[in-house]
Amino acid sequence: MNNEQLVYQHIGEFEVSFQRIENKLREIGWFVIDPDRLKWPPPDLRNLTNEKLVDRVHELFLQALPKCKLPAELEADFENSSASSVRQLHQLRRDRNRILHSAFIELKAGEEDQGILRSSPKLQIDEETGEPLFDQELLSAKSFTSEMKAMAELSLFLNRAYIQLIHRYHSGGA
Repeated sequence: MNNEQLVYQHIGEFEVSFQRIENKLREIGWFVIDPDRLKWPPPDLRNLTNEKLVDRVHELFLQALPKCKLPAELEADFENSSASSVRQLHQLRRDRNRILHSAFIELKAGEEDQGILRSSPKLQIDEETGEPLFDQELLSAKSFTSEMKAMAELSLFLNRAYIQLIHRYHSGGA
């Protein structure tokens, strides 16, 4: 597989992984809202933007956490990890938008692929110099490694939180 194909494959893998995280957020939120699954599938959380979904699920999780009756140290760890995850999820959303809303320019020379340039159409201005800033990067098969690693770590935390809710948040903590 050549570099161009790998880049496009990794963009697809990135998007599918992002959607999987979004789905896990909904599962967590739905479980807190309706732990007995009386109305399934639930209509809540479906039409929220990713930003609002992250914030709403975080709010729901923090409301549910005390009802799980965890040891104080574990509850504090979940609260801290949850806050950190929210920051990471918002950064991941910005990364996703930066990647998916960019133009991808295939660079060719001598009838051979030389690379793919990602270029954001959003022009920014350097506050100090007033010069235009261009968000561009030459992509390779390793271009999305840090984002994929961040998603893997977020997935671990979200799965851990979901499993904890399943085992500790019976009938809304009643």
